[in-house]
Amino acid sequence: MAKNRGKGKSSAVYITVAVLIVLTAALVVLVCTSEGRRFTTDAAAAYIHDNINYVPSSRSDNSDQTNSVWSEGTLTGVPDIPSKEGEYYHILLLGEEAMYTVPGKGRTDLIMLATINVPAASVRLVSLLRDTYVPIPGYKDNKLNSVYAKGGIELLYQVIEENYGIRPDGYVLVGFEGFEKIIDRLGGVTVELTKEEAEYLNTTKYISKPEYRCVVPGKQKLNGSQTLGYCRVRKVPNINGTRYDYGRTERQRMVLESLFDCYVDAGIHQWVPILREVMGLVQTDISQDLLEDILFAVYDNKITSFRTMQIPAAGTFESVDNKNGVTAVLVPDWEENRRLLQEFIFDKDKN
Repeated sequence: MAKNRGKGKSSAVYITVAVLIVLTAALVVLVCTSEGRRFTTDAAAAYIHDNINYVPSSRSDNSDQTNSVWSEGTLTGVPDIPSKEGEYYHILLLGEEAMYTVPGKGRTDLIMLATINVPAASVRLVSLLRDTYVPIPGYKDNKLNSVYAKGGIELLYQVIEENYGIRPDGYVLVGFEGFEKIIDRLGGVTVELTKEEAEYLNTTKYISKPEYRCVVPGKQKLNGSQTLGYCRVRKVPNINGTRYDYGRTERQRMVLESLFDCYVDAGIHQWVPILREVMGLVQTDISQDLLEDILFAVYDNKITSFRTMQIPAAGTFESVDNKNGVTAVLVPDWEENRRLLQEFIFDKDKN
């Protein structure tokens, strides 16, 4: 009897070891092969997409699209950059100012173009300045931040394409409350404040909750309410000495870059649950198929580089007090700015 029990125990050990070997091999396949990483990211995308506020648009089915660049000769002065499937993904990041309007109808005071440049293993983040004076089909020319409020995402897509020469693949929109919750869920964000910035934030209503008006000069981790206040400041210069809308958009890019640096080394098991919660706080037209492609591109190519800029670029626009009844606008040299934008996001500047 004892011998039989010994054989049974030995068999159980062998089975356990065999199972562990199989599981380990499966894990190696999932992490170390492209096919395995594709399977992992597809499962992660399905898990995330089940919880997002998905609002389909004309971009939701990307099957017949050429991945976001204009054909040769469409825009004067734009370099001929061939469109290649799966090499570039362009997502609009929109912050909605809906404090005094019906939600979903507010101005987009934060407008960024985030490009995943797969060949360069890099994310390129471009602030499209809100006061840029743009032609708006069906309306009088006005500021860029008014477009979404007039005609929604479809009109904004059209304006971006016709003026900036880039075809976005999708968008992600968040309001003030959602932004605060996202930052809190991510554990806050580390920024460096000047003495003037700290005093300004503590003595104004930019930080919405009075109990959080206690920031200090220097590097520190801000919570959601503090970060939103920081991202909205215009009147005092930031750590780089930049003020007004240029300083504000630079702050926004610094926040996203700080978050990127914080999570760039996190494994898929860490950021997928976070993405699932965060995406539930935003509105997007990104389909599950596109989300799968984006996650796979980031995961499979180990994208760790992050670069930023603003459009219109310094020295390429005129600041005008009043143009056709619209006050305080930026009138860009469109040809030059389209060239600079595409050089930057497609890595053609050789820097």
